[in-house]
Amino acid sequence: MRQDAKFQISSAGLHILAMAFMLCDHMWAMLFPAQEWLTCAGRIAFPIFAFLLAEGCRRTSDRRRYFLRLLVWAVLSEIPFNLMYGGSIFYPFHQNVLWTFLISLALISLIDQCRAKLPAVPAWMLG
Repeated sequence: MRQDAKFQISSAGLHILAMAFMLCDHMWAMLFPAQEWLTCAGRIAFPIFAFLLAEGCRRTSDRRRYFLRLLVWAVLSEIPFNLMYGGSIFYPFHQNVLWTFLISLALISLIDQCRAKLPAVPAWMLG
């Protein structure tokens, strides 16, 4: 192997890796609560998905469509998530993480709009 060869993983590979970690966390929550290592492994999924959201936000050609796709998946996954965690269709005490990512995407867009409209404001004030 060459010394200058770097480890590379595609966006799809990162998605699959994050989904596998997330599956570990859900298996801990629903099937194997005594296996603490599953939830420890599962918590690695969030930063990977957050990175992918930021990269997707940066690379997308239509942020509104990106937002709408995320909204559709958040809505569609909410009932199965509620059934899994709360045992009912409506469970207001715990929501799936897609709502957090949806809010994050909205805030990234808001910050970008502020930066575009207020170029004289120092960057450290906008995040």
